[in-house]
Amino acid sequence: MKEILKTGFTLMVFTLIAGLALGLIYQVTKGSIDNAELQNTLKAVKFVLSENGKLMVSKDLIEERINKTLKEKVKEVYKTDKATVLTPVLKFNTEKGLIYVLKAYGIGYGGKVITIASFIVNNCRIDLHAIKVIEYSQETPGLGAKIAEEEAQERFYPIPYEGLKNGVKVDKDAGKTNLKPEEAKKIGVVKISDVMTGATITPRAVANSIQAMFEYLKTEVKNNAQ
Repeated sequence: MKEILKTGFTLMVFTLIAGLALGLIYQVTKGSIDNAELQNTLKAVKFVLSENGKLMVSKDLIEERINKTLKEKVKEVYKTDKATVLTPVLKFNTEKGLIYVLKAYGIGYGGKVITIASFIVNNCRIDLHAIKVIEYSQETPGLGAKIAEEEAQERFYPIPYEGLKNGVKVDKDAGKTNLKPEEAKKIGVVKISDVMTGATITPRAVANSIQAMFEYLKTEVKNNAQ
């Protein structure tokens, strides 16, 4: 009986120490992880708010807006059967018009593929300015993970209002693999099959995210106009 109690007590002490150690490691690394995520988001937002290498919004204002959202709980603000738009919703008044920066995710081959995008709004016209894919870690190396490459992401933007209104699709889904990239964008088609050969699910997740953000913005702009 004593041996059983002794063994049980030893296991309890070991479990307690292991739990405390794991908790301490989590607390030590959490700050680094949070900071890395913040820097990744800041970099993406600055990228989508740039034109010809220059920011359309001041660096200080971008950082101020992002920092204000750090303690806010992430919420779903719009959802389709293919993608979900998340908070925060950032708005900036610029010489180009009102610019919205949104974040959304679609489901790729291995999980969520998260995209940050900027849209320029003038009156009721909404144009996609730029995107940056910030999460794709579960996608297959050499296939879906190629979404990280600049050449692949550039195929998604800019897309004019007319293209967004048609519904954003990758070229294989639209049956338009013969189009040139810039020609395709005009009608909402993302020519991606030539730079991401054999990977349709991941770019489709990005296209679905862009479409969900556009649908959300249509409602937002309409409500603000009333």
